[in-house]
Amino acid sequence: MIDAIYIAQLDNNIQTAQEKNNTEFQQSGLVHSKVAGKFEIVKELPKKADTFDNMFDYADVYGKIRFAYIDSAHKLSDLPKEEKKASAIGGELGITTASYNDFSLNLSVYISQSLNFINPSIDRTNEDFLNTDKDSFAYVSQASINYENDFFQTKLGRVKVETPYANSDDIRMAPNTFEGGWAKVDYTSELNSQLVYLTKWAGYDSQDEEIGASQDVFKDLVDENSFGMISASLSYEYAKNSEISIWQNYIDKQASITYAEIIGIYFIDGEKLHLDYGVQYSSLNELNNSNVDGDVFGAMSILHYYGAFIGGAYNIAIVDDGEYITDGFGGGPYYTSLDEATISAISQSAKINAQAYRVAGGYEFTQKYLDGGVIELVYGKFYNDCGHIIEKDAIFTYDITDRLYLEAIYTKFSSSCNNNTFDRTLVRLDYSF
Repeated sequence: MIDAIYIAQLDNNIQTAQEKNNTEFQQSGLVHSKVAGKFEIVKELPKKADTFDNMFDYADVYGKIRFAYIDSAHKLSDLPKEEKKASAIGGELGITTASYNDFSLNLSVYISQSLNFINPSIDRTNEDFLNTDKDSFAYVSQASINYENDFFQTKLGRVKVETPYANSDDIRMAPNTFEGGWAKVDYTSELNSQLVYLTKWAGYDSQDEEIGASQDVFKDLVDENSFGMISASLSYEYAKNSEISIWQNYIDKQASITYAEIIGIYFIDGEKLHLDYGVQYSSLNELNNSNVDGDVFGAMSILHYYGAFIGGAYNIAIVDDGEYITDGFGGGPYYTSLDEATISAISQSAKINAQAYRVAGGYEFTQKYLDGGVIELVYGKFYNDCGHIIEKDAIFTYDITDRLYLEAIYTKFSSSCNNNTFDRTLVRLDYSF
């Protein structure tokens, strides 16, 4: 899936060039969620406290109020078309204490309240914003002990992470969060490492891994007999807005995955003409006869001229018959991922080789009343020997103010593999504080 927040809003696990120097280059749009910086989170160090009590006296409250609307019409094979819709209000409410001896605490809650006075009857309510009973939910999404200084950072407990095969993928009301720990070491301003250990997760994507599971309940990443997932990385920023990284991921009882990527921005004529580029490679090796095994190659580029941009991406998954690739726990790292379709989805459906390409064009407005708005049109095709998936997305995102953000996505999807088609409209309005 396209990561649901453009690059300027992503939580990041590595300090980006943009954040080291706020005069450097930034760009918006959901298509750009696959360019440099997509695995990077940097937050300001918390306020300093001179006593334990002052940790709470100087605490910061933060959050996001979100209103969302979804309307979908599905048709599967010869069955009648099924139309569903829903509206919800909720978001995130959290508190971060000041740091005492470089330690701090973080606690946040995700909330989704069904607007029953607007929503249709239960049988016609889209369940994407709700729990398994098609009802509202609220749960503790993050609860962690943090340690942060200029060289080393770590979080233990319930945390949000952004890695190739485990990420927040904020596409509905509740992004993915995980139980475990995360650490990062900055050797220099250009070279850093991350270490991640995860055991459970909750959020919208977590429902895909366990039939009948509710998104507001933390569940095992693989199963109760697995110890979870361990990831380690080494990343090097070799030029302005460009980096090379390698990740080693071990998902117990599923796969050992090596992921390597070179990604960046090449400036041809200053900021008015530049090229985003990237190449990626994943080697997945099955564990315990899981059939998660194969190799994925990918490349992408986006050419920009002033506010206009056009680009493409390609992925190929090479697997033995009966085996398939995975997105991991979240939206996955692959360049061709769209609002709904990913190359891993068609790989899992047939368990044979699969290919995908994506083309996209758009415009970033700079006019007075639309400054901060981006419109994008995306076409993707995913195919293997058994059939194909075609998806078309129309996307509008708008930074109305520094705190107010609008996102609207129209998706048209069709699959010849199972004769599944649907149209979906999703609108979200966020106010951050």
